[in-house]
Amino acid sequence: MIRWITRALAIVVIVVIALVVLDFAELVVPVDSNGRAGMAPTIPACNGRAVAEGFTYKIRDPERGEIVAIHASRGPDGAIAPDQDADDLVVALRVAALPGDQVVGRDGSVFVNGIKLDDIDTQPFPQVEVGGEQYFVLGDNRSAAVDSRQFGPVLRNAIFGKVFVVFWPLRDFTFRTDPVSGVPPGPVDCS
Repeated sequence: MIRWITRALAIVVIVVIALVVLDFAELVVPVDSNGRAGMAPTIPACNGRAVAEGFTYKIRDPERGEIVAIHASRGPDGAIAPDQDADDLVVALRVAALPGDQVVGRDGSVFVNGIKLDDIDTQPFPQVEVGGEQYFVLGDNRSAAVDSRQFGPVLRNAIFGKVFVVFWPLRDFTFRTDPVSGVPPGPVDCS
C-alpha cells in the first residue's frame, strides 16, 4: 500500500513540475478571455479559458484563420498593446491577414486582398497594408473585440502560441477553434 501511495505521489509531483516547466518555457500556456467577449462564442465570453501551445510557432509562422496567443500590456487607460516583452497579459485573437496582405472593412465585412474573409458582421475600417513580420488579428465577436483595428498590426515576435483547445466552462470543451457559424453575441456585460 505504501509503495502505491509513493508511486502516485511521485506521478503527481512529476506532472506538476512538467506543467510548470512547460508554462515557463511558453510551450503550454493558459489563456483566458480577460473579462471580455472579443473571441466569443469560440472562447466563451467573460469566463472562457483555453490553452495555447508554443511548439508550432517555433517551427513555422502563423497562418490565416488560426487563433494566436499574443503577449500584451495594458496601459493606465486600460488600452491593450501587443508587446513581446510584456508578461502581464495574454490576448487570444484570430489571424486575418498575413505579411504583405491588404485588409479593409467595408459593407459589413472584412476583405483581405479583395476577397471576403468571413461572414462576421464588421464595422468599416480603413485599408491597412500589413508590413513584413506583421499580422492583422481580429476577434470573432467584432463588436466587442479589441484587436488590430485599434492597436494596428501585431509584430511576429509578440505572437508566441497557437490556441488549440477551449476547456472552460466544461460544457464548451472543444478542440475546434474555427469560427463558429451564427451571429456573435455582441457586447456582453462581464461585471
